[in-house]
Amino acid sequence: MSYKIRNSIALGVLLFLVIGIGGYISFIYQPGKINKYRKEAKAIEAQLKDNTLQTSAITGMQEKLRETVHRWNNRTKEIGESDISSQTYGYLSDIIDESGQLRLNMAFTGAKLNGKYGYNTYKLTGNAEFPNIFRFIWLLENGRRLYKISSVTLHGEEQTKATEEFPTINVHYEMELSAYFTSETSLGRPVMKPDSVPQPITSNPFLPDVLKLSPQNVHNLLDVASINVKAVASGKALVMDQTGRLITLQVGDEVYLGKMTATHPQEGVVEFTLNNGGIVETVTKQIVFEKKSQGITP
Repeated sequence: MSYKIRNSIALGVLLFLVIGIGGYISFIYQPGKINKYRKEAKAIEAQLKDNTLQTSAITGMQEKLRETVHRWNNRTKEIGESDISSQTYGYLSDIIDESGQLRLNMAFTGAKLNGKYGYNTYKLTGNAEFPNIFRFIWLLENGRRLYKISSVTLHGEEQTKATEEFPTINVHYEMELSAYFTSETSLGRPVMKPDSVPQPITSNPFLPDVLKLSPQNVHNLLDVASINVKAVASGKALVMDQTGRLITLQVGDEVYLGKMTATHPQEGVVEFTLNNGGIVETVTKQIVFEKKSQGITP
């Protein structure tokens, strides 16, 4: 065999090996590796996604923890291990000292236990003016001890006092109060007293537009209902009260429930504007001439 033929055969075999090995690497080995690496990449990507969810969950829990710690450090309520009626009454009495005069009756109505916490219920009744009741409820709800009012009933009525001109609106109240306690001793730690105060009362919903009771004549003013007009001039009038005393009035002079507002000399009429507990009316009084009958003797 000649040298050229041997070289050709050797080159052919070498070419066949190169093509075979290249084909194997290109079409079998490398695609397998690529698929393997793709699967590993997907597994790593899935693991990274799972770690992202875990990181997000951890971040959320850390935020919730910070909020809980903040609320704990800034809490304004304390809950004791027990509730004693005498202590509750003393606490309410301290609130009354801040809210203003208020009559209070307290009666224990029952207790409820629910695992680690419970509460005693009390029925509170009494009366006071509405602003005092408002401040009492506000201080009770916003005080350092955990008390909750579950129901309130209010009823107002007018009352008069000998030394006051206008009647006062006395409000009778009835409310159900829950006083909480717990076996978690950490919740009983003292807290700072809230530094906020109730807003001032600008209106009284129990004050009617028209009073049922008339204002009292505490200043002993002239009562228009009991006078007799004797003379009328321009801007002036001479009247007699129920005691027989003669009094000169001028337009603008104050009388019981109002003022003298006008005179009408030609008609012998005096005009008064009166406000009887919200009812404003104009009252006129006129000179009454007495006629004497003349007897005829036979």
